[in-house]
Amino acid sequence: MGRDKALLPHPHGGSLLQHTCTLALAAGLETICLSRPDQGHRQHLATAPALQQVTVLEEPPPWEGPLLALAKLMITYPGCPMLLLACDLPNLSPPLLNALAAPLPPCHARLATDGAQQQPLLASYGADLAATLHQAVAAGVRSFRQWLPGLQVEWLRVPSTALVNLNHPQDLAATHDNKDP
Repeated sequence: MGRDKALLPHPHGGSLLQHTCTLALAAGLETICLSRPDQGHRQHLATAPALQQVTVLEEPPPWEGPLLALAKLMITYPGCPMLLLACDLPNLSPPLLNALAAPLPPCHARLATDGAQQQPLLASYGADLAATLHQAVAAGVRSFRQWLPGLQVEWLRVPSTALVNLNHPQDLAATHDNKDP
């Protein structure tokens, strides 16, 4: 994209990051933004008074992707389930967040899928998965696709539009072209 996707404009106003945090707070979720120190997310969220409740954590290096970021969060918040929401998913909705945030059976994860595509960054991970995750990371696992096959996964069926993510400038243009009136 050539720049930080979190700060790109959302079709309904604000940035993608602000939209995601607003939805999470509206769902009553403790909301934590994990970002690199140089990304300016703390300052960006501070410009929206409604987002003052968002905790911004600066992820220490090394930055090795979302699986290791989840492992770092599980160390920082032991015993807490984690609902991961990638900010480049512009079609998040309150019902989807509520369904993902529902309590999980022990040792389970809940991932959004449209039947063909799965989205590990639109998912809930039980607090009791921390030990499994840390073992996998210690063994060299660096991706959700490597870690997930060893878990009990509950698939949450969603429309394919819920899994649209922004990876190219034309993806962003398409979300603005298709926004609701």
